[in-house]
Amino acid sequence: MDATTFWSLIDRCRPSGRDRGARRLAQALIDRLSEGPVEDTVAFAEHLSEAMARLGRAPLRHDLEGDEFLYRRAAVVAAGREEYERILADPARFADSKDDTAQCLLLVPDRAYQQLTGRDWRRGHRYSYEQYHYEAGLPAGPDASDDDLIAAIRQRVAGRGLPPPASAADIAEFEHRVGHPMPALLRRLYLEVGNGGFGIWSCLSLTTVDAWFGDFEDLAEAYRIFSLPADDPWDESVPKGVVPLMDRGCCMWTMVDFRTPEGRIWDWDANDCCTLTPTTLTLADWLKGWLEGWIIPGPYSELRVHPAGCPDAGPGMSPEQYRERKVRICEPGP
Repeated sequence: MDATTFWSLIDRCRPSGRDRGARRLAQALIDRLSEGPVEDTVAFAEHLSEAMARLGRAPLRHDLEGDEFLYRRAAVVAAGREEYERILADPARFADSKDDTAQCLLLVPDRAYQQLTGRDWRRGHRYSYEQYHYEAGLPAGPDASDDDLIAAIRQRVAGRGLPPPASAADIAEFEHRVGHPMPALLRRLYLEVGNGGFGIWSCLSLTTVDAWFGDFEDLAEAYRIFSLPADDPWDESVPKGVVPLMDRGCCMWTMVDFRTPEGRIWDWDANDCCTLTPTTLTLADWLKGWLEGWIIPGPYSELRVHPAGCPDAGPGMSPEQYRERKVRICEPGP
């Protein structure tokens, strides 16, 4: 299946009239792909992921985050090649499709593979469906400076209506509470970008503001709660100096280590065998990954550094490896 066949298949399967969430389109595609061969399903997944990623990298005008942006881009693909090319050529058109979503389209490869083989397919493809748009113009490789990151983040969050920046006195008070200096890049974010709300979702505010950016009112409250001794001996307390920064939902938190100048990123994930582990990411890596689209909502499994004695003990994947990884496509067995 080449790109022309991919788009032709979407056009042939698209129903007339309103199709909420692209349910009917998705079912028609599943029925066709489940006829085989399996190579068609694999190729469909690759073309779909590439189309989603191209939209993710385009300078689309929107104030969407997370699933809403994901499903809106899927709706552009579901509309067919002609509309897709129009959006790429004139990104301002994207704002006109604000009521359209097509989340069911993203499930097509999994469901088709399951019907075709009777097995679950651990989907792998070159591009992430959740690729976020990258219009910031960061230098390639490791050459992005803190100034580059700050400028790119300002551009990325321009439509979010963030609270005004925190003050140096606010930072000094929080540093006194933690007992360690705030990493310099994080300090600049709070002083120069806004008092919370930046990040792939929204980092907590340093002090209380009108909006909450997670389950806690501000960093001080989150740090106090996470620093309390664990009631359950199996639970892990957060070390002093490791600060909860962003609530990722589903019992997952991104944390930053004030004990390290570069701001080592830690991962709190109650769904993992080790609830709390450091990762191979620095704060700068994490921010650049958000801007470029390779740090997405969800687990940080491959980046975690598990301790000795853990079944998953190991060094974790480097940010460079993680960024360039190619996920293996699982073909059916004999």
